[in-house]
Amino acid sequence: MEPLSERKNVGFRIGAVIPAAGLSSRMGAFKPLLPCAESTVIESAVSAALLYADVVAVVLGYRAGEIQTVLSNRFDNRVKTVLNPYFRESDMLRSVQIGVGVLRDCDGFFLLPGDMPAVKPVVFERLIGAFDGEKEVIYPTYGGRKGHPPLVHASLIAGILRYHGGGGLKAVLKDCSVATVETEDIGILKDLDTPEDYAEMIHGGL
Repeated sequence: MEPLSERKNVGFRIGAVIPAAGLSSRMGAFKPLLPCAESTVIESAVSAALLYADVVAVVLGYRAGEIQTVLSNRFDNRVKTVLNPYFRESDMLRSVQIGVGVLRDCDGFFLLPGDMPAVKPVVFERLIGAFDGEKEVIYPTYGGRKGHPPLVHASLIAGILRYHGGGGLKAVLKDCSVATVETEDIGILKDLDTPEDYAEMIHGGL
């Protein structure tokens, strides 16, 4: 894979926010540290983002110390971890707000939930290739369906931080200018909520 300095749109500084603060209640096991490939779910998500992001912020909550230890041992200081103290009662938007709050001097950021380890690196590459500093959100699609990670323009960060209404991040972004990039990666649609989701990922080779 070509180094970041040789890729298209190298003039843009791109961050990534990875919310991983949840209780994993529907899974019945702690999702971030479930085995995935040769590491764990959270390591797989972070590894993919790090290939194309200059800075990665992982937002932790439940069992934060365990995840922080794993990430520190694997990635040293290439990953920022930040705590969502409201993880038991808040939705993902609160974690996103906390995550973007630690990004500095970025032109845009990927948003990748920590339970989506099957997104292939080429998706990040294609999104960066489409990032022109004009469209506010660029979504990857599979079969025409939008998935993760969207690439969000930094001009939206202030509005994200100010928002306290209902509807989560979708409500914040609903009136934004949008572009899409079609991919061949069904992994952009696959999050791990249940044991069945996890089994499908492991046995399906995603």
